[in-house]
Amino acid sequence: MGTLAFSDLEITPLGPSAAIVIGRWQLKRKIDKPHGRFTLVFRHLTEGWRIVHDHTSAAAPSS
Repeated sequence: MGTLAFSDLEITPLGPSAAIVIGRWQLKRKIDKPHGRFTLVFRHLTEGWRIVHDHTSAAAPSS
């Protein structure tokens, strides 16, 4: 399937039990290397830190 890597992470605390994380992702595969950006909202729940919202987008393929 490939290797997924994350980079350029920026973590912004919103208080003791919430944070926003933005960054870039890249999937390295034999045939291509799709990549893009993401924004995650984390909340600290009884079970631990959990992603409660995810927005991920892919960059347009290179020509």
